[in-house]
Amino acid sequence: MGQVIINALMLGMTYVLMASGLSLVFGILQIVNFAHGQFYMVGAVVLYWLYMSLGLPYLIAVLLSTVVVGLLGIVVELVFLRRLLKAPIVAILGVVLGLMVGLEGLMELLFGEDDRNVKSAFHGVLRIQDLSLSYERLVIIFASLIVMGLLYFWIRYTREGTATRAVAQDRLAAELVGVDVGKTRILIMGIGSGLAATAGSLISPLFFVSPYVGTNAMLKSLIIITLGGMGSLPGAALGGLILGVIESFGQTYLGNITEMVGFLLVIIILLVKPQGLFGVPFEIAE
Repeated sequence: MGQVIINALMLGMTYVLMASGLSLVFGILQIVNFAHGQFYMVGAVVLYWLYMSLGLPYLIAVLLSTVVVGLLGIVVELVFLRRLLKAPIVAILGVVLGLMVGLEGLMELLFGEDDRNVKSAFHGVLRIQDLSLSYERLVIIFASLIVMGLLYFWIRYTREGTATRAVAQDRLAAELVGVDVGKTRILIMGIGSGLAATAGSLISPLFFVSPYVGTNAMLKSLIIITLGGMGSLPGAALGGLILGVIESFGQTYLGNITEMVGFLLVIIILLVKPQGLFGVPFEIAE
């Protein structure tokens, strides 16, 4: 049971990182970025190149991967999404889905089609009585907690974070009091993309890296933000932890039908509470 709980926390925290990035982007850009899973995938691929090919220290490679993909997100916002401010929904979907397919195809060309393993940077286990805790999983949990803590602090206590909450709550009012909405869009796209890359980088030693891991990550992110409430960071955090618990316990006790449980849970919750668990954008607890 202890092992299952640790696995649940590890999965849950990486899901929280992914879903928080997607929720941030939706709250500010008002676009469901279907290429978000591909940013997760690109983060894992960049980690592989930096850590396995160039030999950089693992945590440095994770940080650099986050920065590189964050910059990629900014480029995507400036070159593509900025032009869709007044575009019809069909055009927005076409561009975002095109980005999803394009990034996957580009990584397939540069990285290859084969799955690749990333060696563990933290060997051994921590033994507490009969419980064996992998150092790798503990590092993922604590690193994710640190990143989410920094994100919370930034949103709650910095000028840019306050501007972000203002834009999410009332874009026109924020513009009237002098908030640069364009700058906020760029900043949030960079942060949201970087969070996806952080999740992909941290968890890559436990699974594998390939150009095709992004689609599954995107589906899980959609489940989480739908479950928690579109645009809600507390909802993304709670939804990510819930999905992590479901998958960890499900794989242990139910087997392969676990994948279906997340979708069923979303359906049930939306039937009872259509706005999700937290339906208010950027509802940050005091």
